Amino acid sequence: MRIQFIVLFSALITVFCYDHYRLPHSVQPLHYTLRVLTHLEDARRLSFTGDVQIKLRVLQETTNITLHASSMLKIADNHTRLQHCSGSGDKKGFIGIKNVERYKKHDYYIIHLVKPLQAAFYVIKLQFWAPLNRNLFGYYVSSYKDMETNETSYISVTQFEPADARCAFPCFDEPHFKATFDIILGHPSDFNALSNMPLTEKIPICGRPNWYWSKFQQTVPMSTYLVAYSINNFEGYTASSSKISHPVQFTTWARSQALEQCHYAAEIAPRLLSYYEEIFDMPYPLPKMDLLAVPDFSAGAMENWGLITFREAALFYARADSSLEDKQRVANIIAHELAHQWFGNLVTMEWWNDLWLNEGFATYVATLGMQRLCKKWHAYEEESLDNVLAIFATDAFYCTRPISQAVGSASTIGNLFDPITYRKGSVIIRMMHNFIGDEAFRRGLKTYLQHHAYGNANQRDLWQALTQAAHQCHRIPAKLSVGTIMDTWTLQSGYPLVTVERDYIHNAANVSQRRFVIHGPARLHEPFSEPFERKAGDYTTPKAWLRCNNAGRAVPLRLYKLPEEDEWLLFNLQLTTPYRVNYDACNWDLITKSLYSKEFRRIHVMNRAQLIDDALALAWSGHMDYKQALELLRYLQHENEFMPWRAALDQLIAIYRIMRQTSDFDVFQKFMQHLLEPIYCHLKGINDDESVKHVPHKTLIAQWACRMAQENCLQVAMDYYQRWYTSDSPDKSNPTPKNLRSVIYCTAMHQGDADDWNFLWQRYLSATVASERRLILQSLGCTRQLWLLQRYMKLIFEPPSLIRKHDAVLAFGGVVRSDVGSQFARDYLFSNFAMLRKFFEPNIRELAGLVIQIAQHMSTSRDYQVLQDFFNKHRDLFNRVPRSAQRAKEQVQLNLRWRQQLMPEFLRYLHTRCYE
Repeated sequence: MRIQFIVLFSALITVFCYDHYRLPHSVQPLHYTLRVLTHLEDARRLSFTGDVQIKLRVLQETTNITLHASSMLKIADNHTRLQHCSGSGDKKGFIGIKNVERYKKHDYYIIHLVKPLQAAFYVIKLQFWAPLNRNLFGYYVSSYKDMETNETSYISVTQFEPADARCAFPCFDEPHFKATFDIILGHPSDFNALSNMPLTEKIPICGRPNWYWSKFQQTVPMSTYLVAYSINNFEGYTASSSKISHPVQFTTWARSQALEQCHYAAEIAPRLLSYYEEIFDMPYPLPKMDLLAVPDFSAGAMENWGLITFREAALFYARADSSLEDKQRVANIIAHELAHQWFGNLVTMEWWNDLWLNEGFATYVATLGMQRLCKKWHAYEEESLDNVLAIFATDAFYCTRPISQAVGSASTIGNLFDPITYRKGSVIIRMMHNFIGDEAFRRGLKTYLQHHAYGNANQRDLWQALTQAAHQCHRIPAKLSVGTIMDTWTLQSGYPLVTVERDYIHNAANVSQRRFVIHGPARLHEPFSEPFERKAGDYTTPKAWLRCNNAGRAVPLRLYKLPEEDEWLLFNLQLTTPYRVNYDACNWDLITKSLYSKEFRRIHVMNRAQLIDDALALAWSGHMDYKQALELLRYLQHENEFMPWRAALDQLIAIYRIMRQTSDFDVFQKFMQHLLEPIYCHLKGINDDESVKHVPHKTLIAQWACRMAQENCLQVAMDYYQRWYTSDSPDKSNPTPKNLRSVIYCTAMHQGDADDWNFLWQRYLSATVASERRLILQSLGCTRQLWLLQRYMKLIFEPPSLIRKHDAVLAFGGVVRSDVGSQFARDYLFSNFAMLRKFFEPNIRELAGLVIQIAQHMSTSRDYQVLQDFFNKHRDLFNRVPRSAQRAKEQVQLNLRWRQQLMPEFLRYLHTRCYE
């Protein structure tokens, strides 16, 4: 009855009010001819003008055409034209337009027509203009200062994902409205024009001496968020690859004085693209690939088809100054963006709820690409572990969300760009890769990509292709589908805790599951590996499944023929599936005994990391007593591999944040010094020894040794810094080991004085290497001098800032992590929130992220009340990011609970081990 009333009422009003957040499906765009003239010649009038012709197909009768145009974009309504056209594009008579209206809630530009349009082809033409914004989205302006002339140069560049193409030109700005594009860019003759496709010709602009129209090849069908263009005065470094299926020209573009830092990117990008062609068994479809380093860029990078844009630190690598971790980071980002050329660009999600199909796959495939680039990096295992540990940490909160999340407005799309989409998406894809096998995985992906090429898909389409391949390869039972398994991971929140209770008399075990942290049964259809060690064979093929009954309740599982009563039992080999495991106390003792033995390496290194992470997380949450967890942890004194140490220190950082605020910190400090001493000596402390097997491991241990005031670490770090401080040419020669500079710089700030801080700040101002500038920003916040922290906050957030806006979160994080800075950063944020809100608008996700960072360091009842009062005061903003606010509150509650209930137990163990 209510629906009938609405229909009748709508018929009585003259203007139809369309209030849905998605565009009507009555009109389909087929082709855009987009022409944009960009003005960069006057810093006071940075702007653009343009016009767009959109060829449309009307699918059903309609009285209006509704498309997107942001309120930032001015449109000459009286010049809007609509014409009939043939299927080939020949234009015919004009069609009457009654009026236009703008609906700001959904960025709609609605053209009301004199009479209804019938199903046919049409062309609409609109003229528009707007200033180039400085907020790093839409079509915006970036700048840099020439180091030789000291003059400021301006460039323009686009960033349209997720829904900001509408800020640059009127369009159908949803991913399923794919179309082809002819792009024409107007610019002065001394600037370059770049877009998705190769340049075809440059035509002088009549009436504008020394200005040109740059015309580009027509694009393949693609979504509006992948359209990209830039006007700049950069230089390009060109490379090509003979291994790619057809000639593809690779060019990296950057400001001239930084072009040398692009050579590494130019070297690895063709190799990665060639590898992806191999594993997807599909060619890269475009004739060129440009990699553009943008001085001001909000994201790490953006996968625009044929013109990938990067933050400078995400693309630049300087062999003499950048660390190995910088090198790996650049490789990872490039590998991720190139993977998008298939997952995201060639096949695009139908709607943003399936964003994980883009980002999860790109994250996972990037690990495969990095493994191919350099096996010595152990990228597949270490990146996989990194992703699992991150999800274990973030997805255990009550306020987490499913991977596939409903999206009800364009303004909420940005909330999906989080670890759940990227990291958990990657983790479950790795799980799926393991249980269906490599052959079925590749065969299914090829089918999926071929069937949906240049179109859109949802996760059901992917499940269908992979199920068919898995059945063909006999990897899953005929009655079981990939979707039945995977939907349980993508459509519900969290991950399970698997509990294993052994029956030692009958060599059996009872296995059950529930959601970790949140009590109650989890409805996860969960694969796990054969639960005991084998000398050979397939370690990661599932041997049993935890299932649900028709009511959706978890069905307990009993396993037989397990190891003898004096042998340990281990689930989830190589951590192929994201679940925690809690064993009975006897099995934990058997595992701990094995880890203490000389044969501890019989347990795979990823499982050694898993055991530490599970034990400490279970103790933190009250599922295990700390004596058991810390006894297992002590085995680390003869562990030399990186991954177990990474897992342990990731868990111990939360305890460190709380303990350093208490009078018992010295006990924790001695405990950590004792734990770290053997591995610190094994890795030879802080030195410039390039023969170290695993550089990130050495960096991690040195970081913690100095943090725990290990005497040798502090002394050597300060000695290196003083050698740099007293050198004659500190900007030309830096004696500090490049792989340990993060440790040395932070230690020097923590131990040093104002002169040391000012020296490092001057090095930031004169640095030309992007990774060095990034590192210095993180390190300046390590000082214990409050007045220097106050000065630093002003430099970060208050004009005229010498720190780029996209680096503000990075710099703020450096302050929050320091022992003095965490309290100072909290007070600064709460006292200056109005200013910070203005600084970050419209990207309030980043602002909310600062609050989450601060919450990690809050652990008292008073802290919780202060945070609650803060959220109440700014309810209007945090209602737009409710999950971030809830996450911060949960974090403080967890810290408070640990401090009140579990810290005494933790300290009792430390006292019994005589760490006093």
